[in-house]
Amino acid sequence: MTTLEERDINDIFDDIALIEEKLSKKSYQEGFEDGVKEGNLEGYKIGYAQGVSLGEELGSYYGTVIAHLQLPHSERIRKTLELVKSAIEKFPRANDPEADIVGEIQQIRTQYKKLKAMLRLPTEETSVEQKDLSF
Repeated sequence: MTTLEERDINDIFDDIALIEEKLSKKSYQEGFEDGVKEGNLEGYKIGYAQGVSLGEELGSYYGTVIAHLQLPHSERIRKTLELVKSAIEKFPRANDPEADIVGEIQQIRTQYKKLKAMLRLPTEETSVEQKDLSF
C-alpha cells in the first residue's frame, strides 16, 4: 500500500471528488441485492398461494368429472367430461416458463361451465372460480 506522500495529488483529489459516486454505486448494489432477496421471497409466497388456490379449483373440477364419468350420460356429455378430464390432466404441474397457464385455465373453466350447464348443475360462482389468475 502506498502512503499519502507517494500518491499524486491529482489522484487524491479524484478520490475525494468521486467518493460520492463510489458510495452511491455501493449503496445501490447493496439495495438491489436486498430487494432481489425480498422480492424472491414475496414472489414465492404469492406463487405458492396462487398454486394452492388453482389446485383446489382443478381438484374440485376433476372430482366432479370423475364422479360423473361413473354415471350413464349421453355421448355428448361423456365427450365433454373426457375433454375436461384430459385438459386437467395435461395442465402443467411443474414450473414451465413456456406454458400458457392463464390460457389453459381459462379454457378449462370455459369447458367446465359448459359441462355444468349440460349436467344442469348449479351455476353459482364459488370464490375459487371467481378469482382471476394473473402474474
